[in-house]
Amino acid sequence: MPKIHFREARGALALSVLLLCSAQAATLRIAAVGPMTGDLAGFGTEIKRGAELAIQDQVKAFKALGHDLVLVSYDDQASAQAAGPVAKTIAADKSILGVIGAYNSSVSNVLGQTFAATKLAMVSPGSTNDLLSTHGWTHFNRVVSPDGAQGVAAATYIAEQLKAKSVFVVSDNTAYGNGLSRILMDNLKERKIAVPGYVGVSNAAQLASAVARIRAANPSVVYFGGTYDVGADLVKALRAAGVRATFMGGDGLDSSEFVKRTGIEGAGVVYTTVLGPVSVFSNAALFAKKYQDVYKTKPDGLAVYAYDATNVMLEALRSTLTKGGAVPTRPQVSDAVRKLNLPACFSMDNSRCLTVTGAIAFTPSGERQKSRLLIMKFNDVLAPELVTVQNVNALTTKP
Repeated sequence: MPKIHFREARGALALSVLLLCSAQAATLRIAAVGPMTGDLAGFGTEIKRGAELAIQDQVKAFKALGHDLVLVSYDDQASAQAAGPVAKTIAADKSILGVIGAYNSSVSNVLGQTFAATKLAMVSPGSTNDLLSTHGWTHFNRVVSPDGAQGVAAATYIAEQLKAKSVFVVSDNTAYGNGLSRILMDNLKERKIAVPGYVGVSNAAQLASAVARIRAANPSVVYFGGTYDVGADLVKALRAAGVRATFMGGDGLDSSEFVKRTGIEGAGVVYTTVLGPVSVFSNAALFAKKYQDVYKTKPDGLAVYAYDATNVMLEALRSTLTKGGAVPTRPQVSDAVRKLNLPACFSMDNSRCLTVTGAIAFTPSGERQKSRLLIMKFNDVLAPELVTVQNVNALTTKP
């Protein structure tokens, strides 16, 4: 039997400890998915930045548990087609244990289908299509109200506040736009408000045709289901054609990018939103300051929801970890997210205050149990003004 020198034994022991520690100090990745380039890059930027701030807040806490916490971002180009390869890439990276996103509902649908096999947890800060929570997915959740709530709120406002006789409806031909506009039309029908036309617009020719039809119909309201890129073009084209009808849309218009594109023609535009300006949250001052300090600009509401969505994911992930313990499985993280119950906070100065948008808990289908819906209006200087607030209880409210 060969002799083992003490120095060699000590070196071997040290190497074993080092290898053990390296194995335990796993890198845990959270993916932020959104349109990081293209016409809707404003939405993707806000998702990424909100997630980054949440990650920065909790890096040390995860390090104390022996794990490195890293955010990785993916560009879905606001396209269901582009989302396919992105989803497959994320699914194949076993170090990714949670996904924040997407914004576009059609993209979230692709991600949800791809991640279903491994139960990779998703928390969307912006996808609102009602069908997303009807697939029986245990890994999909969202922190915003679905389109059903927006459709009801918009129809009520059109009937009771605007007292409109007719509404011309336009969709941007996306899953989000089609779902939102059809829900609105169902609610308008119940209120016996005429819909003289419903068209889809996603290119210049369709836009020109829609403007001509709207001008001929002379409606009281033009309702647009879609995002700010197409919405801004539609507003400008309508005003140029002399159409002065009230222009109303959904939360796809809730972005500073919308009024940057419309200019003064955006004044008077009304929109429902599951997001809203940061100022509507009583405890948002510290978040807004952190955002301003890091990015040298003011945050949009989507950044707040991305921040909260990320904190939901991180708190669920933390609940599955022990110091020096094993990395949880994707199904374990999904289960923890669905069971999470974060209280509302009234001051972000509290180190354990993890939410800006209020208490967060989910229904068995992944809807946020209690959320808020706003009706906003861009005033004459293009600043968003609050018209009214509606509370949405997913446990009692049917979309």
